[in-house]
Amino acid sequence: MQSDYDAVILGAGINGTALARALAEQGKRVAVIEKSQIGAGASSHSSRLIHGGLRYLENFEFSLVKEALNDQHYLLQNYPKLVKLRNFYLPVYENSPRPAWMLRAGLWLYGFFSRHGQKARRVENAEFLARFGELRAEGLKAVFCYADAKTDDYALTCAIAAEAKTLGAEILEDEEIQSLTIEAEKITICLAERVLTTSLLINATGAWVDEVNTRFSLPSSYRVEKLSGIHLVIDRVLLPDPIFLQTASKRIFFIIPEKETTLIGTTERSESADVDDIKVNEEDIAYLLKESNNYLKNALKRSDIKEVFIGTRPLIKSAKDPSKMSREYKLDLHRLGKNRLLHIYGGKLTTFPSLAKKAAEMLKS
Repeated sequence: MQSDYDAVILGAGINGTALARALAEQGKRVAVIEKSQIGAGASSHSSRLIHGGLRYLENFEFSLVKEALNDQHYLLQNYPKLVKLRNFYLPVYENSPRPAWMLRAGLWLYGFFSRHGQKARRVENAEFLARFGELRAEGLKAVFCYADAKTDDYALTCAIAAEAKTLGAEILEDEEIQSLTIEAEKITICLAERVLTTSLLINATGAWVDEVNTRFSLPSSYRVEKLSGIHLVIDRVLLPDPIFLQTASKRIFFIIPEKETTLIGTTERSESADVDDIKVNEEDIAYLLKESNNYLKNALKRSDIKEVFIGTRPLIKSAKDPSKMSREYKLDLHRLGKNRLLHIYGGKLTTFPSLAKKAAEMLKS
């Protein structure tokens, strides 16, 4: 069976499904090919935050933070059941590498870019400790509270995919590409039982982007750094609200309460293995337990962990330390005869609306 499409997208993560929706809104016939299920990759293994990236301000990535906070506003307005504002707390201890004045300045700037209207505030230590009884009081110098948004990443990805389908996009799950051929006037993609042809191929495979390019000899302008990030799911609720904490090496980690569990994360480990072969590293589990126990009155044990999940983020490769690599995305467009090939490099959960909008506008002409 052979079908012709205006666009074929590889990958049904948040960016692939959002772009399918955007192109379907333009009246294009779109197919998405997914080797697993919708949102099976990083789009369901993230920190479940819709945020501007407070720590990106340290790297002077003001445009990224502003764009992400604009996207946050859009998502709060349009998906109120899935994206909700929460109070996040930032305690500063005597050994915190970032002093209180620096966090206060960063939060002011973050609030300036935000559009939800809730301002950051200083919280009295006694008020904070009364609410967060599991945290140690020794060495606490200051506490700040600000608003950011939280979501269910998998549910949000599925919602966007459902909208794309309603607009006519086809999402083909559990489909492995048998062959991909680029000729002068068309691109032919052979699946197990179907053949798809198109003049526009979009590689939205996230952390798999380089592997796809290598397998099918696709031209590209960038490569990605694969950063794995693990999250610990603790078997009970530890705190009433989310908090961000600092390590001695200036890294940031969070403790976030959910319905009946607590999420602790995340790590940033550069990986060289193929994405499907990346596994949870026991050293990363020990790291998150150790850093959490530096702040908790009652130390967590390995047996308190209900689950560990890992996601792999594709950051555009650079010589920087992984924690300082940009979370900005690149839209890499190539013309191959009468065909077009678009790679999506980088990006994060929050910025999928602006990414899809920019890509759809780029592909109009």
